[in-house]
Amino acid sequence: MKNSRNKKIVVTRKELKSMLITKLNALQVDVNSVSEEAGRYLSELKKTKNDKRSFLMDLYAGDHAPVKVTDYSGVPKRECDMTGEMIDFSKGFEKYISSLEKEYAAAKKRRKEAIRLFTMVLSLKLPYSRILYLRYYRKLSPEDTSSEMHIARSTLFRKQNAAISQLSELFAERNGIIIKSDK
Repeated sequence: MKNSRNKKIVVTRKELKSMLITKLNALQVDVNSVSEEAGRYLSELKKTKNDKRSFLMDLYAGDHAPVKVTDYSGVPKRECDMTGEMIDFSKGFEKYISSLEKEYAAAKKRRKEAIRLFTMVLSLKLPYSRILYLRYYRKLSPEDTSSEMHIARSTLFRKQNAAISQLSELFAERNGIIIKSDK
């Protein structure tokens, strides 16, 4: 949570809670799922270097190759025209590979951050950790959560608010965030 110049982020309690609730709402998905693109990229990593490049080139060529079927006006007339098109094509392929790597890195980062947040949730004392686990990870409704924990619905909301406050403090401490007072 530090910016590129290693300056600490300063947020209000309200902003931090809002940010955490957003992260908690996506927690289950971020911890458990891998995007389709990241999954494809991971499977490609398991192949040998030549097989991988060949397969990715085929995928890329299927979507981006300069092919004309019925109109011959676009077909290069000279060898240098075709060379230029193939250079453009290979540059596009490198950008395609780079975009796959960026998508995978972003998905990996999102999952890593979600696991860190999930670990923080589980490190809270009971019943706070259980409330956040049931509400945000298992996605139970307030009624189902209060039934599961054998507490009143109003008690659930009070304890959930306290749990999010505790999590906010822990999150700020571990991520070098400075909390300023709400005004």
